[in-house]
Amino acid sequence: MAHGSGREGGVLAWRGSVRAVAAGPSPDAAWALLGDFCSLHRWVPSLSTCRLVEGAAGRPGCVRHCAGPVNMAAAAAADLGRRRRRRGGPGSGSYRATVQVEPDPAGCAVAWSFEADPVQGWTLDGFVGFLHKLARGVAGRLEEEIVGGS
Repeated sequence: MAHGSGREGGVLAWRGSVRAVAAGPSPDAAWALLGDFCSLHRWVPSLSTCRLVEGAAGRPGCVRHCAGPVNMAAAAAADLGRRRRRRGGPGSGSYRATVQVEPDPAGCAVAWSFEADPVQGWTLDGFVGFLHKLARGVAGRLEEEIVGGS
C-alpha cells in the first residue's frame, strides 16, 4: 500500500495504490468477471444494482448507475486489457482510478491506483484504508465466485 499527497502542476492532491490477492483465480478468469462494466454489483457485495444508463458498456464516456451504500455512479471507463480506468466517484472533487488484475503466485491480485482531490471529512490514510478494504472485498468475492463456484 503506497500513497502520498501534494499538488504539482495541476496533479491531484491525493494519490496512492492498494493491492489484494485472490487465491486461486487466474487473471483471465478474474477479468472475465471484473471486466464487465455493469457487473459492479457482483464484486462489490454492498451494491444492489448496477446498470448502464448511457453509451456503450466498456466504451469511453459510458455511464452506469449503481445503488447501495458504496455508490460509484457516473463513471467513465475504458477497457485496457485487464485494466479499467474510472473518472468520477468518491468525494465531490476530481477522482481518477485504475483497477487492474495482475498475476500473483497465489492466483491473481486486484491492484487499485488512484489520484483524487481530498475528500471532505476523510484523511488520506482513511481513504486508502477504505480502498484497501474494498480491494480485499473484491478479491474475496472473486475467490467465492470463481473458485467456490467451480
